[in-house]
Amino acid sequence: MSLFKKRAQSRKSQLAEKPVEKFAESAQKVAKTPEKSAPLKPSWELWYATFKAVATDANSRLQLQGSNENIVDFMDHQPLKDAFERGVDATELGAKFAQDFDVGAFLRANGIFK
Repeated sequence: MSLFKKRAQSRKSQLAEKPVEKFAESAQKVAKTPEKSAPLKPSWELWYATFKAVATDANSRLQLQGSNENIVDFMDHQPLKDAFERGVDATELGAKFAQDFDVGAFLRANGIFK
């Protein structure tokens, strides 16, 4: 008898012994050891869109009237990219930014209002 046939017969007899118990035992092992995967990090584009949407919802003056442009789009993005790399939550940062950001002062400082 070939080695393959011996292994197949041995395996068949093992499965025939207690298939339900073996399945239940395997299922319990799987249930006890959850997968340890790292939470998915959003892309920069998704993180930025979330930040901008939350900030604009909390401070509608960030959205330029009569335009689909936003003041956030004209700002230096490096501090935001740094926050993204550090894993800062875009929702929390967007809400805090909207609360603290003075749109009038920004526009005056950039020569739009005098």
